[in-house]
Order: sequence, then C-alpha cells, then structure tokens
Amino acid sequence: MKRLKIAIPYEGELFAGLEWFLEAIEWAYGDTYFTIDTDVVKLVEIKFKDGVNPEEILERLRVLPHVKDVRAFPRNGGYLLYIRASFEAQREQAGRLFELQKKGLVIFEGGTFVGSESVLSVLCEEGLVGKVTRTFRETYGARVISVEEAEAEKNPLSKLTKRQAEVLLLAYKSGYFDEPRKVTLRELAEMMNLSPSTVREHLRKGLKAMLGELLE
Repeated sequence: MKRLKIAIPYEGELFAGLEWFLEAIEWAYGDTYFTIDTDVVKLVEIKFKDGVNPEEILERLRVLPHVKDVRAFPRNGGYLLYIRASFEAQREQAGRLFELQKKGLVIFEGGTFVGSESVLSVLCEEGLVGKVTRTFRETYGARVISVEEAEAEKNPLSKLTKRQAEVLLLAYKSGYFDEPRKVTLRELAEMMNLSPSTVREHLRKGLKAMLGELLE
C-alpha cells in the first residue's frame, strides 16, 4: 500500500466577495472539514466583533452559491459555526475519483488547508499510484507532495450504511466523543436535520457495526 500527499489548488472565486464576513470576525479557530458525497462540511469556532448581528451574518452566508445549510451554536462567548456546501456541479469531476475505487482499494483519508491549497491524504494500492496521480493532475491541476509506504488495514467504515457513516463522521469531527463534549446530541441532530433519538440510534448501530468489523 502507498500513502500519497496531494496538493489541490482551490479556486479563488469560491472565496471572493467574502470581505464583509472577514470584517465581522474578531477571531476564528478550527480547520475541521470533510466531505459527504458531493457536499463539504466545515466546522469552525468563531467570535464576531462587538456590534455585529450574528443572525444577519448567517442569513448572508445562507444565500451564497453552493451553500446548503448554515447553523451557529453558542460556545464560550462565541459560536461553533457549521456550514455545509454542495458541489453537485462538480459531480463529474468527483465521479472520476470514485471510478478509481472500482479498480481497487483507494481511500480518501482526509485533508487540511495550507495557503492556497488543500492537501489531501490518499491511501491506495501500489499498482494504482500512477492512475491516482494522473487523475488528480488532469481533474484538479493537483501536484504530488509525497508517496510513502503504508500498511494495509481493515476499513471498518465498509460495514456502515450511508446515514450511519454520515452521523458518525460528523459526531467525531464536531467533538461529540471528546471529554468534555464539544457538541450535544441535540446540536448534532440539528446539524443533520434529524431527531435526537434517531441520531442516537444511528450512533449505536454504527458503533456496533464498526466494532464487529474490527473484532471479528
């Protein structure tokens, strides 16, 4: 197995016109983002400047292109900001990446923003390294930072339903499993537009399925 670090430049127009938002912020902390199908979910702790109306900011964010949902949860004098954006228009590009997974094991592990690029970690079989790097270059103009050896591991996510995976991923990334918890069950349910009892059930079944895969 090989682990690739790939840098993808992101388009400036996606972030243009947000000067008003940056001006409203006193500070912001957090680099937690992940994908669900063609959606990108971003979580950030934020504090607005004195005199700024958070509801007005949220309304302006909600009408931005690609944005599907925006929510803010009070947290330590500031807010935990949840933004979910859809890149359905880029589904064809994403489809090229998903096609790779039909040729063998390709796991998109995660990524971070560095400067004007998104650095993605990709785990794949050695025979697919060429196809993976070529697809990223042709589709996104990406560059390969490094290629390293990686041990193959069981993927417990393979036993989850799509909804279970979404709930567990959001719960983990948002700090639901931290001690103390960074989000409550009710806040998690609100992010997913589900009832707390439904989210609790997805968490229970999802964790059971993952443990079963790991312990078998």
